[in-house]
Amino acid sequence: MDRSAKVLKHPAASRSLREAIRRARLEEAERLDEAADHRDGEFARLELLKSELEAVFADIPTNDDRFNLALVPTRPARLWIDLFTYVTVDEGTNVYLFMRNSEDGRRTLFRTTNVAEMADRIADYVARQIVQRERIEVAAGRTNIAHRDASADSKPTFNARVVILSFIIGLLTGAVGLFTAVWLSAS
Repeated sequence: MDRSAKVLKHPAASRSLREAIRRARLEEAERLDEAADHRDGEFARLELLKSELEAVFADIPTNDDRFNLALVPTRPARLWIDLFTYVTVDEGTNVYLFMRNSEDGRRTLFRTTNVAEMADRIADYVARQIVQRERIEVAAGRTNIAHRDASADSKPTFNARVVILSFIIGLLTGAVGLFTAVWLSAS
């Protein structure tokens, strides 16, 4: 008897599929609104950091094309510093993460909630990269100068006639080989 009483208390009509779909749609709309609000906040935080860094990137030498301050609205949004490094905002904690992609995977170079600290760290990173490249270019320039001085006397001269003559001899050898192959296959 208890079972029949329970059935009467909750008739099948109260378990409407329409009502369940409406509740599911409302829940999904709330989740989407929260996600959109989070994405907007994440993007706004990265825009704030970008505005802090614009003066730094304006001072980069014009011949150095490695750095490009670009805010990309991907999921998660990323503020690209160069080809391998970017800043993103951690979804759960709203912490700025300064990341670097490498052969070994992603590494977190620095993390903070403070915009000024992150901007200072990125400015230091850019400065170190510029100094490192200058050092490499100077070392390469010295090596090239020393190599050029040592090999200036022994450097072979380019002779266009030798190249053209070699090309003609190669053509004639190929033609003779082709005619020989045709003559042997015909007989």
